[in-house]
Amino acid sequence: MKFNHLLASSDKQAIIEVEGLARPLTIFHLTDCHLNETDDREGAGALVESIRAYGLDALDTRHRFERALAYADEHAVDCVALTGDAVNGATLGNLDYLTGRLEALQAPYLYTPGNHDWEYPFEPWSEETRKGQYPKFDRLTKGDPAFRALTLQGVDLLAVDNSTYQITDEQLSFVEKRLAGGAPTLLFMHIPIYVPSLLGDVVKDWSSPIMMAAEGWDPEQQARWKVADATPATRAFYDLLMVNPHGNLMGVCCGHVHFAHADAFGRGSCQYVTQAGFAGGYRIVRLVPLR
Repeated sequence: MKFNHLLASSDKQAIIEVEGLARPLTIFHLTDCHLNETDDREGAGALVESIRAYGLDALDTRHRFERALAYADEHAVDCVALTGDAVNGATLGNLDYLTGRLEALQAPYLYTPGNHDWEYPFEPWSEETRKGQYPKFDRLTKGDPAFRALTLQGVDLLAVDNSTYQITDEQLSFVEKRLAGGAPTLLFMHIPIYVPSLLGDVVKDWSSPIMMAAEGWDPEQQARWKVADATPATRAFYDLLMVNPHGNLMGVCCGHVHFAHADAFGRGSCQYVTQAGFAGGYRIVRLVPLR
């Protein structure tokens, strides 16, 4: 299949021409909103810890989030895609608020967790913590936070949780099978994949290459970030994206690093990193019929 990225797009827009598309599709991408809606149902300690975890103004983050969702409704987008760190911790207040707002959207939504979503006050940052918090996200992910697909007008939108910087065998198999189906595909994840052009800005802002399958980690920083070396499944997943064997992976949309970036990678794909929602960031991805 044929598609064409119009890379002259701005940091808040991406336009992709897609062969065989019957009509234009608009996807509203939102990431890293870091909402603080924790209440006192889990105790004052949890409330304080949730707010302290990311020193952002709760009213400001809520205002920006509400404005973004209002824009999506007003412009009748076809999908709202959220790639993690929507909230700071899987507390009752955070998840009740997030679920209520997303369920009220006019358009369908696609959600995948980020590391801050499943963090929980007084719990360590670990795979065990994520597993323990995962059931809380069933209502946002139709029962499977690890991976999910949404198909619109013959376009596959895939959500994959890579918020521990790793991919499981099951996630790898899921993406392999979806790509083998031949549909034009966009992949939504929290953490960007490693591409050399992104490395400099990431290290400048974070002092570490906080990307999936990244090279060049300082061992002490890697331990501090709790990022393990890429597993065989993670490496195979990275290679799959780069090789793009069926030629139908149009791109990856992600967040995590809090600034906007776009660049080509692999076989015709492009990675779109979107600015953090708490800073007013978003990206409108427009899919239009190939001329």
